[in-house]
Amino acid sequence: MGRIAAVLCGLAALMGLAGPAPAQIGEKRPLVRVELVAERMAARRGETLTIALRQTITPGWHTYWQNPGDSGEPTAIDWTLSAGIATGPIQWPLPEAIPVGPLINYGYSDTLMLLTDVTIPQDAAGQSVALTANVRWLVCKDICVPEESPVSLTLPLIDGELSPRRSPDAAATAAARDALPKPAPWPARYGSTDERLTLNIDGKLSETGKVTAARFFPMNWGQVSEASPQKVALLADGLMLIMHKGDTPPAASASLDGLLALTVTGPDGGVVRRGYIVSAAYSNAVPGASGDAVELLSPTASGSGGEEAVSLGFGLALLFAFLGGLILNLMPCVFPVLTLKAYALAREASATHHMARGGLAYLAGVLASFGVIAAGLIVLRAAGVAAGWGTQFQSPGFVLALASLFMLLGLNMSGVFELGGGSLACAGDSLTRKRGLAGSFFTGVLATLVATPCTAPFMGAAIGYAFAQPAIEATAVLMALGLGFALPMLALSMSPALGGLLPKPGGWMVRFKQVMAFPLYATAGWLVWVLSVQTGSDGVFAAVATLLAVAFAAWLFGVSTGARMPVKAAALVIAVAGIGFGAALLSGAQAPEGGISETSSASGPRAEAFTQARLDGLIAQGKPVFINFTAAWCITCKLNERVALRSERLAKAFEAGGVTYLKGDWTNANPEISAMLNSFGRAGVPLYLLYSGVPGAKPEILPQLLTEQAVLGRVAELSPSARKQANGGL
Repeated sequence: MGRIAAVLCGLAALMGLAGPAPAQIGEKRPLVRVELVAERMAARRGETLTIALRQTITPGWHTYWQNPGDSGEPTAIDWTLSAGIATGPIQWPLPEAIPVGPLINYGYSDTLMLLTDVTIPQDAAGQSVALTANVRWLVCKDICVPEESPVSLTLPLIDGELSPRRSPDAAATAAARDALPKPAPWPARYGSTDERLTLNIDGKLSETGKVTAARFFPMNWGQVSEASPQKVALLADGLMLIMHKGDTPPAASASLDGLLALTVTGPDGGVVRRGYIVSAAYSNAVPGASGDAVELLSPTASGSGGEEAVSLGFGLALLFAFLGGLILNLMPCVFPVLTLKAYALAREASATHHMARGGLAYLAGVLASFGVIAAGLIVLRAAGVAAGWGTQFQSPGFVLALASLFMLLGLNMSGVFELGGGSLACAGDSLTRKRGLAGSFFTGVLATLVATPCTAPFMGAAIGYAFAQPAIEATAVLMALGLGFALPMLALSMSPALGGLLPKPGGWMVRFKQVMAFPLYATAGWLVWVLSVQTGSDGVFAAVATLLAVAFAAWLFGVSTGARMPVKAAALVIAVAGIGFGAALLSGAQAPEGGISETSSASGPRAEAFTQARLDGLIAQGKPVFINFTAAWCITCKLNERVALRSERLAKAFEAGGVTYLKGDWTNANPEISAMLNSFGRAGVPLYLLYSGVPGAKPEILPQLLTEQAVLGRVAELSPSARKQANGGL
């Protein structure tokens, strides 16, 4: 299977599932700087020296290991050397597991040293040796950028009796060599079932320190499913990893080769990450996860990025998705659009067959939208682009466009302008019906679009499951969610008994239509507030300018007549120009310093901004932690914060229990938060985690709809005396 190295940026922007390309792409400056460095100031004839290719990677971006995982390409060095000079292979450091939406890539961030041994022949001529190469790599974040650069290094040539001096890069090169994975000192074997591979490490790993997390990185692509969770168990005499098979698992006669990464806490409390080269032979005697497993590790709890996710079966995921879709109708984010459908139903209450057709058209709009989401997920996942539930709201351009749409819908409901009025009304009954069905279909599309920043009970686990599954299963779960979401409106449209409860059309509908405009205006205002969080005052100015142009265009369209088409065309041009002008202003807007994660309300516990380093430190100290992963565009999140997390009682309970409150703001894209969500099988917010402070204990996932009493009850169980008892009285 080939890997997709370039990302379909246009499709990502269209779907709104990936943020805008960063500013660096339009600049000459590369995202990765490369240079050749050496341990010594000179090369000696007849000897081998170590050369390092140093990559300095832009923060938030990453390059790839020799097996890049679900997507990507490894760095390649094409040497151009004088005759007789020989180079060895790249000596790859221990990679990281990098979540990218539902995918897992293997790679590196920050600064990287790729070592290569270079042998100088005994009869090398001249006073110096020139080492030149062309380096090619793929660097990725929300999108992927292929880059390349020539590199060169010239070293003086000296004879064997002279000793070359150490270079300024000698210490960094030596540290990189020391950190390279070492051959595992323990024997390894693996077993296989229809779906899983079980890797056993036979030996006392306690000699390395206390193992708190582990992951296996296969040398060859496709042997292990990279994105699936790896379950890790400490045994009395070794370690067991249970993994899902990949697309090309090893044959029974072949070995399973890779790197075993162990996160180890030493006697001094220091945490280190070590890599071991493993070549496991197939064995029928490899046991399953049985009673000899003394502890199941929770990599997430140790802050290593997490390998265990919420596990659902396909049938349960379908049920959860359907129930979540039903409940989603009760979420406040969907209410503004449902007011449009309620008005349409009231207008058609005298014609039951019209209502039934409208309900089916609404269902078609919802299912078509979820089908597009599923298709976009599949394409973007294959391209290695991060995709999640509601992540299109991380794009300020998408938020501005949606605010403009709701402003137009509100103005239409207020009677500022009408679409399809005048002579169109005389075009006949068939055209009227067609327009009504199109309106119902569009309402289903818009309801789905607006529902994406919201979650409901059962939804989180189902969406997380779908985003990690193959195409057929993912599509089925999303369509089940859409069916549940559309069912209440469909039932109201199809049932004569329910339809009879609706009031008959009349003059009151004019006022009702005008009143229903105000939830739409409120939604546009909320979206402007989201922009203020994402882009600061510049974003608000862009939104005001855009909405003013849209409102003027709507008024101009409304006062024109059917015969004055140039005026209507001018209104359309003004609206498009206003949106374009606002988008241009947004492109230069900067997010305000800090964010909602770092603010504290007048009441409630004081929150700190979430970072993985801060969480790791608190866990290492044995302190309880409550984490709130939220976003400004997530209505469910804001409702929970208002109802459950802003009370003095809760603040006092957190203080009494020694609970640290961390708030992860996902309003804009944040790789650390995305990684945490992915590690718990979630594709969106909200997510609430409560760490007890007990060493090695997994965090508790709290419900997506919170109450103050529920949080207080959980925190009350984390009193110092309870933690002391859980720790065996220590």
